[in-house]
Amino acid sequence: MNDELLKPIVVPQEYPILPPDMDYLYFENADLYPFEPDVLEFSPVNAWWLSECAFLVYCHPGFARMAMKLAGFDHFKFFQGKGTECMVCWNNDSVIVSFRGTEMKSLSAFHEIRTDLNTVPVPFDRGGNVHKGFLKGLEEIWEGADGLNRFLTELIAEDKNRPLWITGHSLGGALAALCFARIESASGLYVFGAPRIGDQEFVDLSNNRPVWRVEHSRDPIPMVPPDVPKLKFNFKDMGQLIFISFDGKLLFERPVVSAEEEKEKVLMKISEQKKRRESLSPQGLKTILDKEKAKKLIAEINEHLLLSKDEWKEYLQSLENGIGLKIQDHMPIYYCCKLWNILES
Repeated sequence: MNDELLKPIVVPQEYPILPPDMDYLYFENADLYPFEPDVLEFSPVNAWWLSECAFLVYCHPGFARMAMKLAGFDHFKFFQGKGTECMVCWNNDSVIVSFRGTEMKSLSAFHEIRTDLNTVPVPFDRGGNVHKGFLKGLEEIWEGADGLNRFLTELIAEDKNRPLWITGHSLGGALAALCFARIESASGLYVFGAPRIGDQEFVDLSNNRPVWRVEHSRDPIPMVPPDVPKLKFNFKDMGQLIFISFDGKLLFERPVVSAEEEKEKVLMKISEQKKRRESLSPQGLKTILDKEKAKKLIAEINEHLLLSKDEWKEYLQSLENGIGLKIQDHMPIYYCCKLWNILES
């Protein structure tokens, strides 16, 4: 591991974490880890590459075209609807289709938020029911002579053996999943911080296909729409979960917080602090009257209190990191930086 190559984890107070971001250096050091288009199992390399694509698609098409060319993808095509944007990049070895999520800084944000909120389930042409707003978003750019469907069909026909990967972050991940369900020859799908898209029948359409659902720590978006059968909201999780913990570890399931385990942790801390308190210098009249002993006792008590405060602060922080939800953890820059650090370390 080269510590100099690790990416700093930005904080909102010091860095604008809302995309688009044209100050971020996309595909930095990509030559160390070339894209692996033929690898169908989970690949940390591909997860990082596709997270960069899902982040880059928020940027201006001209900027994105240049960044993809520098990354080795000479061909570029951009599709745009009222609120939906998608870029297709390809070279002789692979094709990458990237859908953009909700861009809060643009004029299209109104259409995208309306897409996000339109949760009524509707029939999907390949089977099952899906989120109406997401399906409508894909349809904006799908059909027609200049639509994504025709373009991908012709691109696939040029070289049927060339792998095609689909990706997206947030709303873009939902659109990517719908596109993947329609492109049966697509090699695989990576989505980042994506909401749930459809019911079990829809999810089953992609069984036995490489679908990787990457979630970051306290990102709340993968938890919606809810799975509430009584309200006919039967939204299910799609694909295999890849979970990035708050401290940058890669897991294959969401951490589960046990009330009993937390109770044991609390009791253990209380017990440890009690023993430390009892080990302080003997108290009494002689101690108080002896200035040196009193000074030492006060210092020990002060040290004990500071240690106890830090211990409880650390515990509460770890509890929040484990079960709290925070919208800033949804931002694509965290997916890119933490996946790179996992890859590099």
